[in-house]
Amino acid sequence: MKKLLLMFSVISLIACKNQNSETVESEAVETEAPEVMEETPAVEENQEMYDASSSNDQMAANIQNFLVNDFLASDMANLQEIDRKFQYYQVDLNGDGKDEYFVNFLSPYFCGSGGCTVLLLDHESNIITKFTVMNTPIYVENAMHNGWRDILVRSEGELKELQYNKGKYPSNPSVLPKAPYDAPSGSAVIMFDETFAKPKTYTY
Repeated sequence: MKKLLLMFSVISLIACKNQNSETVESEAVETEAPEVMEETPAVEENQEMYDASSSNDQMAANIQNFLVNDFLASDMANLQEIDRKFQYYQVDLNGDGKDEYFVNFLSPYFCGSGGCTVLLLDHESNIITKFTVMNTPIYVENAMHNGWRDILVRSEGELKELQYNKGKYPSNPSVLPKAPYDAPSGSAVIMFDETFAKPKTYTY
């Protein structure tokens, strides 16, 4: 009888030790520090990247002043809020170290089936050319005529070449013959192309 009680006590002690061992292991597993994952900083959804040649706010303010007080002075009363938008792009066309400015209008008030009104201004906001039916993007080539760089645009599915002559460029690309090539060169400056280099939109 004593041997039986002794044997039972030994078995109980071993079982208790095993149970305690399993509990400790279990607790050790549960208290293991979770793996820390490094998070990539989120990019703000509203963050915009604009082409540097189309996003100088001071230059845009000068253009706004010209549009409101000069070029569109007689039209302002007829313009709705949706009409008062423009984009600009600056580029030196004649190599004199002073930029010229293309001003692109974006609303139906200035656009028709063939294209939109685009202005080309000198650095003092004088109009060089008022393009009447211009499509974007606009390409400025390194090739020059009469000291000014050539401009390429697409009109009615064809590439048109605008060459400077007698103080201005042709105002209506649609009446020009097809350019002798089908694509701009790889060195052309590309303006007003949302997918290539997004221009900033301003209001007035």
